[in-house]
Amino acid sequence: MNMESLKRTAKTLWEKKRVACCLILAAVVVALGCGGYAVHYFNGLHDSEEQFAALRQPVMPTLPEIETEEPQEEIEAEAERLYDFDELRETNEDIYAWLTVPGTDVDYPILQCETDNYYLNHNLDHSQGYPGCIYTNQVNAKDFSDLITVLYGHDMRSTGAMFNSLHSYEDADFFAENPEIIVYTEDARLTYTICAASRFSDIYLPAYYEVTLADARNAFLEQVNAMADGDSISHTRQVEDVQENTPLIVLSTCIKNEPESRYLIVGKLTETAPYAE
Repeated sequence: MNMESLKRTAKTLWEKKRVACCLILAAVVVALGCGGYAVHYFNGLHDSEEQFAALRQPVMPTLPEIETEEPQEEIEAEAERLYDFDELRETNEDIYAWLTVPGTDVDYPILQCETDNYYLNHNLDHSQGYPGCIYTNQVNAKDFSDLITVLYGHDMRSTGAMFNSLHSYEDADFFAENPEIIVYTEDARLTYTICAASRFSDIYLPAYYEVTLADARNAFLEQVNAMADGDSISHTRQVEDVQENTPLIVLSTCIKNEPESRYLIVGKLTETAPYAE
């Protein structure tokens, strides 16, 4: 090999070494960037959960019934006021109710913004990102008088937050033993009995089922019942017995690895308890 060939070989080796070093350096920069993003992401999730935790109130104990031989006049149920919504709105002006699902980790304020789906990717402090908030869109009234009220929340598998624990209802025993959804409004405590936990399509429900019409509500229940039939993660409880004018609440979240599906928890209103003065 002559001197010129040696020079070309040396130059080629140097070029390969330089390219390799650049690739390694780029990989290190990407790794550091990803690591930094991951830290920022999980710190953000932690901060959001701390904001929610600061607003939560302890669940009031259930008082034992007093037995008596005297016949009692039937009275309207009353509830203890847990949340001061004027104070809650000092944290975020869009908070208008509070959602609790006993047996799960769902215990969050409900928000509604003038921009639909705003809280899909905005947090309680209006920062952009996850986990977002539990929210309704403007199609639904804030007094839960609609025949279908749809609440949306992310399935935060990384932290178990937001609507992730609703997937506990995929288990038939859990579905049987945890039948309630509770909503605290400014005026009353609303109790819903869960009649279905079902896989459903990812359609925008209010676009297909008019939230104020009984016929649409009935059609929605029929479809839920049909889709739950024979599905391993879906369960129903006397869906056909739900009275025509009974309002429904629907909690909607994602299903892992099924981007075209949603998991719905459907409850029927069974009690409205005004707050005791």
